[in-house]
Amino acid sequence: MKIAILETAHFQYAQTQSEIFSDCQKFFIITEAIKNNMEDYALELRNEKYYIIKSIADNEKEILHIINNEKIDLLLISPVFNSYSALKRIVKKIKCKKIITTHNINTWFYHRFWSPNSFMDRINMKSILNNCDYIAVEDFIYNHLKNTNDILYQKYKFLYIPFTIFHENNTRKFFKTDNILKVVLTGSINGDRRRYEKVLEAIKYFNNRTNKITFSFAGKAMGEYGQKILNQLKEIKNANHNIVSFFDENATVDMFKKEMETSDLVLSVSTKTFIGMGTLEFIGKTKPTAAIHDMMTYELPGLLPAHLVVPNNLKGSVFNYNSLKELISILNNLIEHPDVLENWKEKAKQNSLNFTSTQIRRGLPF
Repeated sequence: MKIAILETAHFQYAQTQSEIFSDCQKFFIITEAIKNNMEDYALELRNEKYYIIKSIADNEKEILHIINNEKIDLLLISPVFNSYSALKRIVKKIKCKKIITTHNINTWFYHRFWSPNSFMDRINMKSILNNCDYIAVEDFIYNHLKNTNDILYQKYKFLYIPFTIFHENNTRKFFKTDNILKVVLTGSINGDRRRYEKVLEAIKYFNNRTNKITFSFAGKAMGEYGQKILNQLKEIKNANHNIVSFFDENATVDMFKKEMETSDLVLSVSTKTFIGMGTLEFIGKTKPTAAIHDMMTYELPGLLPAHLVVPNNLKGSVFNYNSLKELISILNNLIEHPDVLENWKEKAKQNSLNFTSTQIRRGLPF
């Protein structure tokens, strides 16, 4: 089978699809920035075949020519956030099988509109969905649609393809060298998707009480809220240099990898809802949370806020917390009983095997 991967937003997802379809003849249609990040993150991707584009809208004719000239069997379309009219024309014209990925169910199916442009987006997005053979979604979304017998699950052909997977053959570049509990918070510091008030209070609680825990914020500050949180972290760090770490504006892919490979526990501070393009998404149901990806990819246990259901494939290594008090209690227990953390980490390693490229491919119809 010959496939093309069209990616303009997330280098990690392009890598995921590349591994899942490693036995196929494939090539990428991607932007220069995505290509650079992919090759920085995974050296083996430097040997892949690439066609470089600026955007789907700017290179619509070139994309059609590439697909027709290469005579592919399957087109994998990664999440897109613009260029809907151009993508609509592409998927209507090509004859191969097509998979569109969405991480925002309500935005794609129940898109609100408040302007002529957004109205046309809705029409074009609907046409894209109807002209693709499958819709790829992640664990949270797939199981929510399936378990609730949602009308969408009955009408469309959904596939489960996670955003990231566990890379079995990758070797670690960085290693932890101390016994300090390192808690990592992933994703951008963005008030629309994550709220940090409780974790800041937890940091203040542990500050000057113990030197056995540290908190790493492995994401860039976004907007006014992100800058506000970053300023508070800087104040805490000035008082106690070791209790927190965070990225500056020059963060790299390698810096993120280092934080993840030297951490012990992923902490999610996800909100219940998120508004994207004016449409309300329910995290854990119609939209996934990034923390789950990092738990499975880096073999790490995790803590999720109570409103997020722990996925079946991560049970035993991922747990919920209901309040600041409970969060502090759990972290204290892990500090005082390192064997509990080691058990969680061992279970996380076992659970990561549920997210290998081989396992995911077995669930696909081709």
